[in-house]
Amino acid sequence: MRLFIAIALPPDIRRAAADTAIRLRKYGAEGRFVPQENYHITLRFIGESSALSDAAEAMHSAVRDCRPFLLRLGDYGAFSGKAESRTGFVRVKDDEGELARLHETLEAALWERGFDRGRSRLMPHITLGRSITGDAGFACPRNEAFTVQGITLYESRNVRGQMAYTPLHKELFV
Repeated sequence: MRLFIAIALPPDIRRAAADTAIRLRKYGAEGRFVPQENYHITLRFIGESSALSDAAEAMHSAVRDCRPFLLRLGDYGAFSGKAESRTGFVRVKDDEGELARLHETLEAALWERGFDRGRSRLMPHITLGRSITGDAGFACPRNEAFTVQGITLYESRNVRGQMAYTPLHKELFV
């Protein structure tokens, strides 16, 4: 199974991110846009693994001392790609540093259970699309906030050429 741990987004935040994707298209951007129902904030991509109970235990350990916290949508950004092709995203702001603390705790808990180390630094974002081309260099200040209540373990599968994310386990904050 292909696994990742993420923050699920409330419907109003998914709609706000989708609005940014709509604006991108309006300004001439093209690419493979992510369906709104797939929007999330990835904390850790695990990859191919059958260690569901170990991942769930790590999540439980990581959220033990967490309380709900606030995140904010930021502006549009893009990771560079090949030949003007980029991964477009909406930045997520962690004003209080709670997301960064959660990420560090999760990484340590996964490592203790035998998972490889993840990427060194978390850059919180919501992916809008891949292979985005065209003039997408506009700021899209959203500043909409939402409260994070927990984290979710997902399975990622390709279903008829489209990615489908199935929640397998959730850990809510106290």
